[in-house]
Order: sequence, then structure tokens, then C-alpha cells
Amino acid sequence: MAQFTFTNNTYAGEALAGFMASTLLEADSVKRGLLTVINDVKSRKIILDVDDDVVLQDPSGMFNDQGTTAQQTESYLDPVVYEFMKQEQWDKLAQAWEAQSLKPGAFMDYEGVVDLSDFMVQRYLTKIQIANERLYWLGKSATKEASFTAGFNGLLPSIAAASGVYKVGLSKPATSMPASAINASGVVTVSSTATLSDGDVVSITGVTGTIKDTTNGGSGIDVQGQSYFIQVTSATTFKLVRNYNEINTRKPATFSDSASAATASYINASNVLDVLTGVYAQLDPADRSQDDFNLQIPLHVGYAYAQAQANKAVNVLNAFTDNKKMDYLGVPLQLMNHWQANTILGARSSNLFLGVDLLGDASELSTVYMKPYTNDDVVRMKARMKAAVNFKFANELFYLSA
Repeated sequence: MAQFTFTNNTYAGEALAGFMASTLLEADSVKRGLLTVINDVKSRKIILDVDDDVVLQDPSGMFNDQGTTAQQTESYLDPVVYEFMKQEQWDKLAQAWEAQSLKPGAFMDYEGVVDLSDFMVQRYLTKIQIANERLYWLGKSATKEASFTAGFNGLLPSIAAASGVYKVGLSKPATSMPASAINASGVVTVSSTATLSDGDVVSITGVTGTIKDTTNGGSGIDVQGQSYFIQVTSATTFKLVRNYNEINTRKPATFSDSASAATASYINASNVLDVLTGVYAQLDPADRSQDDFNLQIPLHVGYAYAQAQANKAVNVLNAFTDNKKMDYLGVPLQLMNHWQANTILGARSSNLFLGVDLLGDASELSTVYMKPYTNDDVVRMKARMKAAVNFKFANELFYLSA
């Protein structure tokens, strides 16, 4: 039976009575219109497109068909159904100072304090929305909240695997460096840390060895492909401090075993202008000129860009205090809260699709107090969602990653 567990029950007065929780980054891709939402997707939804060429011909008194064939193709939204279910027994509240808020009567112990109940419902809803955001972009394998059986690739992994997408890596010397070792404390040895700063985010690839990230316990996950906030510890070493995917929990990164070699790739204030210059030059002009085209970047790249703007400002008043505009040469830069580190996606929102049964499902949490029905003194909460993501034109996407 699920119950509340209290780590301390000391009564310290009521001046600050209330409930608090750690801050979370909002999930807002849909609110910003970065995806084309298709509602009422209960089963496979087909996205059709048709195209043909235009041939300018010699004049002719008789009709002469240009001889091309109009091509119709289709892609799909295959929805995956998943649920959130939680049951709580509230009587343990009576063992804490919250008991003052319970109504008289022994059975009232189970009904819960109204403001705590509301607080927890809203907290669960926020976390459900964030889990969905991760799921849409990163896929099931990179969404720690997802434990359902069905596969869910996510937009970024699908785009990375698709043929026809214009793909760019971070293998150049200005954006990557070889590491000669990573020890079990997460200390990485490189030839020089001169271009790195505390708080930068590095992506680890090309790992040789058995090192595992044990941040979430158990046997851990491969460090290969993970990204970390770092602290520079010497002229030739830096420490992996926190897994970038733990941005909402702030858990310190822990490791087991070690690696004898790896590659650390990064976008930071030292290279972000060069990276964006290269990205801009490689964007398809036909896509770049569309009103719904955006460059989507993770938060740390946005911060690096703001820092680089301030560093480049010469004799500019308030260069380090004014907000910095998030666009590059007129192309909007969208800061993505729950995303893959060191990744830039260039796409039109009309080319990225999110299929849902009802968009509001992620904001609906059904709660039932079971005593009137089953005589069980528990509260049950449940949410049910259905979603699918896909893109249509691979050749109109730009993708940069480590």
C-alpha cells in the first residue's frame, strides 16, 4: 500500500505552514507552436503528400504533356497508449503536524488535507507534462519516466537515424577533444582544458572501457552518449558533475569502473558563434526563408550564445546586464527545456508532427477517494494518454549533434 513517508515530524510552528517542492522547467514545445498538433489520433493516421516537377516546354499547337509523374507518398503517426497510476493512503498524515488540518473523527484521517491533495495533484500533472515533452523529443530510451512496453522512438532519434536528413557532427578540433581517461569519480583527462569553463556541457562518445553512470542506482547505464555539466579541475582535467538529463532533479553524477579513452564534444561560449555561423551557412535557403522555420537549441547553447554576445560587445553599456535576443542573423533560436545536449535542429513546425487523441489528456488527472465504493481508505489518481510523433520531409531537416 502506497503511503506518505515523513523524514521528520518535528513541530516548528505554523508561520511558514505550506507545501514546497523543487523547481521544474516547464514543458512548452506545443505552447510555442514548434510542433504541428493533430488531434483525434486513435489509431494509425496517414500523412499524405504529393509533388511533381514543372517543365517549361517549346510552344505547340497541340497539347503535349510534359511527361512527368506526380508522386504521392505517405508517412504515419502510430499512437502509443500509456498511463500514470498512483495510489496513496493518507492516514499517515495523522502522525505529523499536518494532523491539525484534519477534520474531527477517526475516519477523517484517510481523506487527506485539501491543500496538500491539490498540491500533489498539480505536482503530478507538471511532471506528467515534462515526461511527455521528453518522450516526444528524446524517445522512450532517454525518458526515465517511461516504463511502458511499446516502443516510442522520439523525434530526435528518428531524425538522427533517417536517410536524407542533412547531418553535421561536432568532430572538429574547436568543438571536440580526445580524452585519455575517465576515472570512477568522473574525472576526465584531456590534453588541455583551456577552451572549457565551469558549467559547460560536454557529450561523451567513443568510450573505451566499462565505465557506467550510476546516478539513478542499480548497475547503471553506459556513459557512451551521455552529456554532463562539468567543473574544470586543472589544466588537463575536468569533472563530470551532473548528467544533463537530470536537469530537474539535480542529482550529482556517480560512476562505476573507468574508461581508457573517449571523445568529449561541446558547444560553449568559446565556439558557439563559429558553430552558429557554420549552421547558418548550411541551412537550405528555401527552408530558412519560411515563417515557421526555427533553429531549436538546448538551454546551455542559448546561455553560451548570450555569453558570447556579451563578450563580443565592445564599449556597449549594459552588455552584461541586458537580455540577449535569441536569434541568429534573423533566424529564431528556440531554447528547448527538455532536450538533447549539444544538438541543434533546423526545422519548420509544419514538418514536425505530434499526434494525440486529445491534447488536454496530459493536463487531466482523474482522482477518486475509494472509501464510498470499496471501503478502501485510499485515493487513486490516474491519467491516460496517447501520442505519436513523426516528420514528413527528411530532406528539409538540418541536424547537428555530437
